[in-house]
Amino acid sequence: MDFRDASKVNVNRRCLYFLIFLLLIMPVVVGVLVWYFIPKCDQNDPSSEKISGDGSTTPSVPTTPGFSETEPWKNLRLPRYIVPLHYDLTLYPDFYDDNGWFYGNVTIEIRINKDTDYVLIHFNYLNITKTELRENSTGNQIGIKRTFAYAENQFWVIETAVTLREGASVKLSLQFDGSLTRAIVGFYKSSYVNSETGQTRNLATSKFEPVDARRAFPCFDEPNIKAAYTITLIHEPDYTPLSNMPPKESQPTKVPWSPTLVSTRFQRSVMMSTYLVCFIVCDFDYVEDTTSSGTKIRVYATPDKINQTRYSLQIGKHSMEEYERLFRLPYPLPKQDMIAIPDFVSGAMEHWGLITYRETNLLYDPSKASSANKQRVAVVVAHEIAHQWFGNIVTMDWWDDLWLNEGFASFMEYLGVDTYERDWDMMAQFGIEDLQPVMVTDAGLESHPIVVPVYKPTEINAVFDSISYSKGAAVIAMLQSIMGKDKFFEGIAQYLKKYEWGNAKTDDLWQALGEVPGAPDVKHIMDTWTRQMGLPYVNVTFQPSSSGGTTVRAVQKRYLSDPKALYDVDESEFKYKWYISLSYITSNGSTGTKIMDMTEVETIDLNVDMTDESQWIKFNVNQTGFYRVTYPDDIWRRFATVLATSNPSNFPISVADRSAFINDALNLARAGLLNYDVALQMTSYLDKETNHIPWESAYTGMAYITKMFRSGGSFGLWRQYVLAKVKPALDRLGWEDTGSHLDKLMRRNLIELACGHGDVECLGNATAKFRNWLDNGVEISPNLRPRVYKYGMRSSGSVADWDKMWQKYQTESVPQERVNFLYALAQTRTVWLLHRYLDYAKNESIIRQQDFFSVMSYVNLNPVGNNIIWNWARENYDELLGRFTLYSRSFGRMVPNIIKNFNTEFKLTEVEAFFKQYPEAGAGDRPRKQALETIKSNINWMKTYQDTIISWLQKNM
Repeated sequence: MDFRDASKVNVNRRCLYFLIFLLLIMPVVVGVLVWYFIPKCDQNDPSSEKISGDGSTTPSVPTTPGFSETEPWKNLRLPRYIVPLHYDLTLYPDFYDDNGWFYGNVTIEIRINKDTDYVLIHFNYLNITKTELRENSTGNQIGIKRTFAYAENQFWVIETAVTLREGASVKLSLQFDGSLTRAIVGFYKSSYVNSETGQTRNLATSKFEPVDARRAFPCFDEPNIKAAYTITLIHEPDYTPLSNMPPKESQPTKVPWSPTLVSTRFQRSVMMSTYLVCFIVCDFDYVEDTTSSGTKIRVYATPDKINQTRYSLQIGKHSMEEYERLFRLPYPLPKQDMIAIPDFVSGAMEHWGLITYRETNLLYDPSKASSANKQRVAVVVAHEIAHQWFGNIVTMDWWDDLWLNEGFASFMEYLGVDTYERDWDMMAQFGIEDLQPVMVTDAGLESHPIVVPVYKPTEINAVFDSISYSKGAAVIAMLQSIMGKDKFFEGIAQYLKKYEWGNAKTDDLWQALGEVPGAPDVKHIMDTWTRQMGLPYVNVTFQPSSSGGTTVRAVQKRYLSDPKALYDVDESEFKYKWYISLSYITSNGSTGTKIMDMTEVETIDLNVDMTDESQWIKFNVNQTGFYRVTYPDDIWRRFATVLATSNPSNFPISVADRSAFINDALNLARAGLLNYDVALQMTSYLDKETNHIPWESAYTGMAYITKMFRSGGSFGLWRQYVLAKVKPALDRLGWEDTGSHLDKLMRRNLIELACGHGDVECLGNATAKFRNWLDNGVEISPNLRPRVYKYGMRSSGSVADWDKMWQKYQTESVPQERVNFLYALAQTRTVWLLHRYLDYAKNESIIRQQDFFSVMSYVNLNPVGNNIIWNWARENYDELLGRFTLYSRSFGRMVPNIIKNFNTEFKLTEVEAFFKQYPEAGAGDRPRKQALETIKSNINWMKTYQDTIISWLQKNM
């Protein structure tokens, strides 16, 4: 409806008052109808569908600071003597046309384990319109003295007129309604335009982890309070309702209060945490298959994208079968659905039996998506399938053990994909994708232990970071290498079986693994890695032994990226010492391991003559340990010579070890633990390197120096050196999109390095392909598109070109290609276009909310855009804060991501002033501290190493 000048419109006042009355009263009327007329679940109904796992859970006693017995709503945690057993939940999402509200009621069967006058339940952004308590056995109503909201802890508090006695069983019934348009978490409305019909279609979907189930229905929203669910969805008959379980009946039933709506009731679920509940109403299509054990698996997508679901169906089926074999525990639900949601705040979410994904992480069109896109789909699907065991069958007891979910799934995703895509070398890729990047994060004083206390929702949301995911995965991979794969998975199978349907803590896992015959003291080993932050480096030196071999002296110390960082060793119960399994391999092929059990110094006698310059010993074989290794300068140079003089088709040092050498050398130099001339010499062989994995380590290592030098006069020499290494490798590989999967990933990096460092030929190729595509419609192979779009737009993109690409973005139906366009649009050098683009990003009708922070990141990656985005973020901060809130971890990381490459005192002053102006950081508290630490480290690095690197370049170019 358009707004008009009131002086030009004649209004019937009686009609207007009636319309206002309808607008105000109809939501209440619909809610009451839903409450009274939708059939309730009968707990004692013998026809109720049940599957194994419906036993109750008795959660552990909370450890909330300042626990109050008399005013329990002031505690951050729910009382553990009120235990939900079953939710009967009915929801009517009215997302049709321009509507955006949902109505519901829930009846929860509760067991009382201690006398109490209060029942507390979580809720957030809900209107609770009716509260009722009844005795379960008799149905008699229980008097309620008062109800009130305690907003600080998101509690709905019910004070009873009489004490609820220990052992009582009651039913709590609540009627409520809420908005579907507030955010894209909780229960929310999404929409899409069908690219084949041009029609806009809506859907209702949910995303709850970690603490947003309370936005959809009142619930006991903590992971160790598990219950069973029977869910009913009210919907229009031409829409498909989905939930964790299959529908109870083959056809939906009519509802008595509406001639157009129907209801679908789903089978009773297994016992699960609130964050795993899911419900969706949509008009999607699906493809399906059945696993070897008989589980039906489906992939849902919008009808115009259903042809992009085949690959994820294949990898999903394979992962389920592989995990059933490894875990020796069958998948327990009768079905496994996966669905691509048009608006999704995360990458994916492991709802039990109904996994939701961002479209880019589930859909794959080989004609438009790259090899990197394909790998991304594979690892995300394998990750989420792993969660059906790690997280769903066994759930962490509290969010401080989030890594039990995420670290395991992040490790298992590689095993799931490796056994399907056997030529991808996924286990070697683990080092470059997870282990090496998180070492950088964990090398700061503002990191945190894997197991970290969290209480508030903002703290819980913040712990979803690379420490929980990537470091968690790295220490699990390390433990597997210590125990051996067979013993490791024997222990994992025992752990899953022992805690099936329940909750577990980190120590429960260590106990199960330690009980495997022949296993080491797992808790003793792993506490040093999970209960203190950081990582060590091992300094090895060599002395000739009397037997003609070599005595190795190994010293472990804490590794910090800033050599000036100061810390108190007593703040860690382990004094920043670790249990290190120091593996080694020698030039003659012999291998072994020395244990450093929190000892600072160990010696090893080896039958290798290190006075012979052709001999060598490499420690931390294939970088399976979460630590760095450094050697005397002459030994580093020996390794550099070995690499430089070896035949590239037969390097004597493995791919993973070559990658580790480059990563360790450049990062040890950054930390002041290795001379930069030695570190850079380790990269001198790269023009001969033919494998993606070492080149990826070089790519990320070189990127830091590039970021530090880019805006200064030192960049010229540096770019010459990078191009001297990159050009021969790129010329050898060529621009044709051919070769293995790893070749295609490597080509992507080499083009980025060449074009990003100003190679004329590279930029010419990219520009020619860009112009031929944009002007003549000549297609570009998917693996080249991101780089061609980027450098074509930077080099030759005009305002007209930008507008053409914007139009292509608006009509494109392949999710990964849409992301390519968003990225390329941010690469223009026209300042006012970047400002227009940022204004577009704020408008959800133009750019989806899920892509907002991506656009900000893309503009920040543009050398022209960094200052623009920094100024824009400060100018718009209040508006963005109101839109996203301090609860959002994406918003919390927005400013830290913009500023983390600053390297001047002037910029540091600006940052400190901004943080002083906005001291409340919410989920961004730790990222802010990490960014400040990084800026100070960058400033120190520039002062300390810039001249050293320039001097080396002048001598060696």
